[in-house]
Amino acid sequence: MNSHESLPLGKAGIKEEGRDGQRAASMLTARGGSKVKVPHVAPRGMAMMKLTGRILLLAFVAVAIIFYLYYFTLPWAARQRDATIVNGVDKAVELPTSIDQALPNAAVKENEKEKEHTSPATGERAVESNVTATLIATLLADSAIHEAPVKESSPSSSSKRPDAGKVVMVTASSGTGGFLGIPHMKERVYENRMSYADRHGYEHMWANISTYNLSHGEPIYWNKIPVLQEAFIRYPDVEWVWWMDMDIIIMNHSLSLWDHVLSPEGMGRNAVLDQMINKPGGGASGWKTPPSYNYSEVNFMIASGGWGMNIGNFLMRRSYWSEWLLDLWIDPFYIKEFTTFPENDGWTHMYRHHPIVRKHTVCTNQRALNAYPSYNPLGEHWQPGDHSVHFAGCGADAKCPARWDEYWELKEKYDVPAEVKKKLADGTAEIENIQKGIGLPKGADQEAVAG
Repeated sequence: MNSHESLPLGKAGIKEEGRDGQRAASMLTARGGSKVKVPHVAPRGMAMMKLTGRILLLAFVAVAIIFYLYYFTLPWAARQRDATIVNGVDKAVELPTSIDQALPNAAVKENEKEKEHTSPATGERAVESNVTATLIATLLADSAIHEAPVKESSPSSSSKRPDAGKVVMVTASSGTGGFLGIPHMKERVYENRMSYADRHGYEHMWANISTYNLSHGEPIYWNKIPVLQEAFIRYPDVEWVWWMDMDIIIMNHSLSLWDHVLSPEGMGRNAVLDQMINKPGGGASGWKTPPSYNYSEVNFMIASGGWGMNIGNFLMRRSYWSEWLLDLWIDPFYIKEFTTFPENDGWTHMYRHHPIVRKHTVCTNQRALNAYPSYNPLGEHWQPGDHSVHFAGCGADAKCPARWDEYWELKEKYDVPAEVKKKLADGTAEIENIQKGIGLPKGADQEAVAG
């Protein structure tokens, strides 16, 4: 009888086949008297089928585990590493997980534009251009997909400060000689800032702003923006660009930017959260600072105070956001529209009417970045220990030289590096030595702003 022969009705037979004595076939009887034939399955084939099934099962389990880790566990861990600072306290925050969360739809939807650009308190209407809407829509993709990570620095990995080498201080003047009627003011500013830069390991750039004219004869105030764009290009390794108007004295040389405002603790100590922003001339604008911020997403720092925000002293971080902001800032529409405090009004407009600007900006208390001399009614006055003092509006006052001298004597005493003294003595100090496009790194372009 071979392996496929039937067994008699009512009996079950088993035939031993092969040397291993495995069961070859089994026959079962059926009620109708018919015989049911069971085909023989080779032992080796059965083993291969079982092995294949187990491999497929293990592969399925592995894929399921990887899927779970990628879409659930890892994003959760990443969110735990990020923190938002609320009233100076670190709290866990969930980062945006979609383009819609990264930039509110109101910034790009025409049918919601009027609601987005109306002040809830004053009813103030913002003027918006199609160019602006297009640029914001472009940023929607860039900020969500290409936001450049910021390298964290470890204080223990170097003898220098965490911010050393990561900041370039930017000064600009028109090359016309004197300023505010103050004798040797440029030389004094050079000494003050170069001494501070040397102490803390910062770079310093002094631009001749009259060489940065825009293409259609725009007022020189707007030249500040191309100077900033070029600062990022000239210093490709720095993280922060620090703009200071020339009428500012650094009063506290012991206080580094890291300790003051760039560290998480310094930023939390000086940030102004959920507070009304004043308008130029004083009084509530109807707009508030955000109630919280994410430290890793802060790309701009500016003081808020008596007359609102003053862009005479601010910090901007290298990022795609900063590249976009500088491009938007000199939109021809803004240049035509804002003529009272030109580039300052342009900044204020962007901050008020674009959530993406507020999201990446921290406003500090006024004295942190923009304290005024005691005679100045624009806002809070400088106090001993404050970082700097800004003589905004001093140019038209005949008493300005004496007032400058008064605060020059009040500043912290510091050692002037021998190299700085030598350059001032022999006339080689780098004052207004940077001109637009001259000496740029080979192949440099606008992408350097984003890193």
